[in-house]
Amino acid sequence: MVSKLFIFDTHPIQYRSPVFRALAAKVPGLRVFFFNENFNGRKWWFNEVGKIPAQNWNLELKAGFSSEVLHSHGGLVGFTRRVSGLLGRERPSAVLIYGWYLPEHWILWTLCRLRGIPLIFVGETFSQGASRWRARLKRILHPIFFSGVRQFISIGKKTYDFYRSFNIAGSQITQARYCVDTSFFSLTPDKSIGARVEMRTELGIPQDAFVLLFVGRLFERKRPWDMIALYRRLKQYQNLHVVFVGNGPLEKDLADLTGEGERIHFAGFRDQAETRAMYHASDLLVVPSEFETWGLVINEAFASGLPALVTDTCGAANDLVIPGKTGFVYPVGNMEIAAALISPYIERPALAERLGENARERVAREYNVAQFAKATEQAFQSSTTY
Repeated sequence: MVSKLFIFDTHPIQYRSPVFRALAAKVPGLRVFFFNENFNGRKWWFNEVGKIPAQNWNLELKAGFSSEVLHSHGGLVGFTRRVSGLLGRERPSAVLIYGWYLPEHWILWTLCRLRGIPLIFVGETFSQGASRWRARLKRILHPIFFSGVRQFISIGKKTYDFYRSFNIAGSQITQARYCVDTSFFSLTPDKSIGARVEMRTELGIPQDAFVLLFVGRLFERKRPWDMIALYRRLKQYQNLHVVFVGNGPLEKDLADLTGEGERIHFAGFRDQAETRAMYHASDLLVVPSEFETWGLVINEAFASGLPALVTDTCGAANDLVIPGKTGFVYPVGNMEIAAALISPYIERPALAERLGENARERVAREYNVAQFAKATEQAFQSSTTY
């Protein structure tokens, strides 16, 4: 009898699809179900609701694995009936869900408990970043939700420690390393140089400039204004430029903050291939966020040979980002320390190149699709033999 692993996710996501493809080759009974065809910000209950513009990554996100979109009509009642019938009819060996915060997650949690189906959980979560009321709510809901989970997959050290803080046994946690498709972002030297020349020419940036890059949605949690503050602390370096890649509600405010003659460029939203070119056109990624559950733009940058400066509240800080080897970590909001960390690298760009090579080697060796698929397979096997 073929073991069946059913995965449920919110919608097709560009960095999860490669893992599903790799996993399909390992688990013949794999099926992936999406709540919706596209991201639906109105359904998310956190404080970024409605602030995320529509984005088209120009990637095929459902190729290479069996998938199905569940929501069409009927609301949550229709969703419940459909999933209940699916689980009762197919009897999967285990169910894996990404996230816990939507009604659909709790419906799946309930149905799996009722039917005795092992539940595997992958969450981009740790204790950082919640507002006071959300922190209180999480303290109530997390123990309840976790009580119905058979196996957990941690995406890094902080999520592992987070699970352990709920007295979850180490034997219930499969340690993985969050990843993107590193092969997509890695270019041959000739193509990398070509992307660098093309993008810098488009933005009017000299080829010998040192470029700080921001990639992300332009809203408050990301603290994009810190990029401008960092630039102003370092603007004595005449070769320094800042590039914003992304869109969002703060776009106009940031442009208004930028003084005439400042070497700050707004590139707007770019699809995945264009974003890759931006990484290759830059010298250092900066992630100034108030918090990040992980920060997969760091993986993308590293795969492109670009080191990163990140806040200490990023999930990837001191995990993927190793100070002085693949990048730098600084206290969130402290631009004085951030500027001091990277000044020597602006003066000597070859040092940043060396960090970038270390970063590329690290993600290629440890933070790749194959290892995350293998960890998922291990969690699946553990869930059925627990």
